[in-house]
Amino acid sequence: MLNLAEVLDRAAEKWPTKALIVDGGRRLRYEEFRTSVARWTSYLESEGVAPSDVVAVFSRNRVELLYLWIATARRGAIFAPFNYTLKANEVSRLVSDARPKILFTDSDLALEVTDASRPKIVDFGHVSLGKPSETLVATGPDDVATLLYTSGTEDVPKGVMNTHLNWFATLLSALHDLDFAHDDVFLLSIPLYHVAGLYTFLAFSFVGATIVLGTTPTPTEIDRAIREHRVTYLIFPPTLFVALSQHARAPYDSVKKCISFGAFISGDQFDAIARIVPSAQWRNYYGLTESTPVGTTLQPADFASHKESIGKPHVHVGLRLVREDGSLAGPGEVGEIHLRSPSVARGYHDRPEQTETTFGGGWLRTGDLARQDADGFLYFVDRKKDVVRTGGENVSSVEVERELLRDPRVAEAAVVGLPHPYWGEAVTAFVTSKSGAAPINGEELTTLLKDRLASFKVPKKVVVLDTLPHNPSGKVLKKELKRTFAEAYRNEKPSPGPRD
Repeated sequence: MLNLAEVLDRAAEKWPTKALIVDGGRRLRYEEFRTSVARWTSYLESEGVAPSDVVAVFSRNRVELLYLWIATARRGAIFAPFNYTLKANEVSRLVSDARPKILFTDSDLALEVTDASRPKIVDFGHVSLGKPSETLVATGPDDVATLLYTSGTEDVPKGVMNTHLNWFATLLSALHDLDFAHDDVFLLSIPLYHVAGLYTFLAFSFVGATIVLGTTPTPTEIDRAIREHRVTYLIFPPTLFVALSQHARAPYDSVKKCISFGAFISGDQFDAIARIVPSAQWRNYYGLTESTPVGTTLQPADFASHKESIGKPHVHVGLRLVREDGSLAGPGEVGEIHLRSPSVARGYHDRPEQTETTFGGGWLRTGDLARQDADGFLYFVDRKKDVVRTGGENVSSVEVERELLRDPRVAEAAVVGLPHPYWGEAVTAFVTSKSGAAPINGEELTTLLKDRLASFKVPKKVVVLDTLPHNPSGKVLKKELKRTFAEAYRNEKPSPGPRD
């Protein structure tokens, strides 16, 4: 038997009186968490939840969501957390795909899912718990534990089937690659519908750490939580680190470890961030939902000399870079990242063809492009789908974003390809300015980039916005920019203009 709920069982046996969760004014010990999970297990039994049933959640971060995840695993059922920012029609599509037995929600979100009436809908605030149940269904390593939906551009996001073995295997990277430790105090502000949110909860529980549960990842909440609870470990995308550096009134001397994931931090931005966490060791991280979410990490010892790298593969990860023709990329050449690991998911729910395309042959084809230097350090190039194809040339959006972020006035940058009558796609940049910085002029930035980039890589337009669209985990939503500005070049003449 292999059931991820056993991680919490063993932790409660080893550290019964230690604080596992800090939730507002509450401090929940490991043994208290374990008892609450048993009561939620009993509730699921009373609702007729059986092995392989899907238990869905549409909720902001709350401790009941964590109880429910582990209780669902104890029942041998499948946990499916939905993005709580979705609208009713979007949730309905996920419900149609996942076919949950029951769906739990917050009271203030209940109206968002009333159209999705096929499962029983339960408000967390109306659940009446009874006596605990010690039921632990004997699940196997290949049994699906979670169904996590990607934030792709398709009409219905793909449900990734992560197994109990996948979740157990991730614990190796927590110990070997990420230095999760018993005395850590971790701030969990990552949304719990995100693979990183669930992963960090399980892994920090595995080592007996304390987790401060955040509800919304805002600089104000993060600042308060770090100072009040003496947080030692932070894991955020660069957007949140940058926002925190602009908000902080004084350094956080308790923070000893930081992980940045999901995007590039410029040198000036990192310097500002490092000033507020002067004692922190830094890591860059790469992973994805389909790998639960292991991948690569740049270690603290290498950070100063390879700051823009995503590091090297985790201890239990095989990695190769594959060129368009199927051959292996050599040092310095760009190729698609392929991963092999016991953490790689079983596939996509009810999508056999896409499962074969992405997972077939024993390798996970990530759709991400990278290059590797002679010393084995990996550098993220772009998502294949985000590469801008303009006038017969391929342009890495990440490369252009990095150059824009080198300007000390730029807080955020996002580069996309927009339809153009001549070039096919036009490289187009969107930027925001740092608080208190001198005004940004798009034409001025374009001129500066001409000295740093080949002419075909220089954006046709640089649009200055007050804010960029983000999802709750801090990722820039490029598809929203593409949709909003799709007609930006509609009146352009279908003839070549100067490239420089």
